[in-house]
Amino acid sequence: MQKTIMIVDDDEALRDNLQDILDEEGYQLVSAATCAQAVDFARRYTPQVALLDLKLPDDSGMNLLTQLKRISPGCICALMTAFADVDSAIKAMEMGAFHYLQKPVRPAELINLLQRIFETIQIREEKRLAEERLKESEERFRTIVESAQDAIFLKDCQLRYTLVNPIMERIYGLRAEDFLGRGDEELFGAKVAERTLETESRVLRGEIVEQEEIRSVAKSQKTFHSIKVPLADSSGKITGLCGFTRDLTSTRQLEAQLLQAQKMEAIGTLAGGISHDFNNLLQAILGYSQILLMGRNSSDPDAMKLREIEKAAQRATDLTKQLLAFGRKVEIKPRPVDVNQVIKQVEKLLKRTIPKMIDIELRLTEPILTVNADPVQLEQVLLNIGVNARDAMPDGGRLIVATANVTPDNMFRKVNLQEGTTDYVLLTITDSGQGMSEEVMEHLFEPFFTTKQVGQGTGLGLAMAYGIIKNHGGHISCQSSPGAGTTFQIYLPAITAAAQPETDIPEEPIQRGEGETVLVVDDEIFLRELARDMLSANGYHILTAASGEEALQLYHQERAKIAIILMDLIMPGMGGKNCLLELLKIDPDVKVLISSGFTLDEPGSDPVLIQAKGFIQKPYNLRNMLRRMREVIARSG
Repeated sequence: MQKTIMIVDDDEALRDNLQDILDEEGYQLVSAATCAQAVDFARRYTPQVALLDLKLPDDSGMNLLTQLKRISPGCICALMTAFADVDSAIKAMEMGAFHYLQKPVRPAELINLLQRIFETIQIREEKRLAEERLKESEERFRTIVESAQDAIFLKDCQLRYTLVNPIMERIYGLRAEDFLGRGDEELFGAKVAERTLETESRVLRGEIVEQEEIRSVAKSQKTFHSIKVPLADSSGKITGLCGFTRDLTSTRQLEAQLLQAQKMEAIGTLAGGISHDFNNLLQAILGYSQILLMGRNSSDPDAMKLREIEKAAQRATDLTKQLLAFGRKVEIKPRPVDVNQVIKQVEKLLKRTIPKMIDIELRLTEPILTVNADPVQLEQVLLNIGVNARDAMPDGGRLIVATANVTPDNMFRKVNLQEGTTDYVLLTITDSGQGMSEEVMEHLFEPFFTTKQVGQGTGLGLAMAYGIIKNHGGHISCQSSPGAGTTFQIYLPAITAAAQPETDIPEEPIQRGEGETVLVVDDEIFLRELARDMLSANGYHILTAASGEEALQLYHQERAKIAIILMDLIMPGMGGKNCLLELLKIDPDVKVLISSGFTLDEPGSDPVLIQAKGFIQKPYNLRNMLRRMREVIARSG
């Protein structure tokens, strides 16, 4: 360390003598003869020590001492005089002098004084560095505590809070000063205090305790995970504890949603498989009913019975569509839609469905944002919820349907909604009915779950609603409790386009064949026979194959005659997809119309299936199938 000393004395001989003494000791010296010169040198050189004569030509050493303390507070001063007395020494010490030397200054006394002064400077510097390190450590600790995403708190041995961070304040809605000096009983009540006392007493005995618990905070149930560790002083004595608490409410909600989604996906896959076989059976019922009806007029006594069979089969088809809707395998036909107009249309249907003692009230925001949705499916969601509300109000009540333009907060969007959309239409349906218990709420959107009597419901209404809303990129939730009614909230992402008006599409006449040959490929014999009967009666010549392999063989033999192939997608063996691939190798322009009872989606994302000329869903309507076949046959290439 460089040791700089300023000597201030008007006696040049004394200054030279002192310089000789101190040079030998390795000190760096600056000499001044007056107060003014000393002040100037203090500003320029910042000496660590100043040896001041008590009497100087332009002022006293006492006044110079005061000036130096102001200019260079770290400089340590000692006074020198030949006229020393006790009063002067005391006054100098009171003014901040480190020591008082009597002239003539003895070298040993001077060197000893300087050693003590620089030891003091060293101690002072070490203290300053220690204080800086302590301050830096405290700043780091404060930064960590205040920026942490977990709640952090300290307690003393009486389990009173001594420190809390901002997250702790935010979670409990209290200020830091509300915590300090208080315990859990004062803040949260006796129940919470009793629960924490057991675990925190163990921590004060030296244990590290980790736990997860549910607490009521701000009138809601929150899940917290906490770790508490003992704090000890340098002797090892425990002086308190430190706690880290994380709010896991959103995490647990996400986990529950993931489990629900996985469960729904599994059941949806099962539903899709069931619907495939079910649709094949319905195809036969519907198809033969339509064939028989085509040969009878309305006065035929069997026509009414056949129409009832057709209606029953159609209702079964709708049930299958609900299964597929739950499994989110429904073909969406979205367009810009005004939700308010959909609600007004459904209101008319509900008024014909529910008893008059139930009042329907619309609270619709105008103008409402546009959504990109399939209006038919939205109507189905509203009808399903409306019918459930009717059943929950057997003695009458009120059904309120409301809309609003909303911008959910970031956390809600992160947990429940899709990325990239900020504005939503919120559809709220509230009834004043009996409400539901927590046990019922846990299974609310599961297919086939119902609290109704046998024969009064399929348990698919809300499962279908769930599938439709999720398929639209939205979110559906429900709040209910026994005796307090039920509220459904549906969020649908908004778009900027204007809603499209409704248009009526007139029914087209039956389009018959002109003697073309159709190759029907299906592994179910009754479906092949049905297709033969349906198409033969409407101007087509029919060939049939029970598998993809058989279809390829027939196509090789009869390629010149075959105008179009009607092929099932799901078959044993090579299946419809691989058969299509082989047919395309033989003839890239082959006209294949794919049919399936498994999915309602157009196969536009599959690089093989997209090369088919069309897709038709089982059970197909005879009129629609004939029209589609004419379109494919008429298409060139």
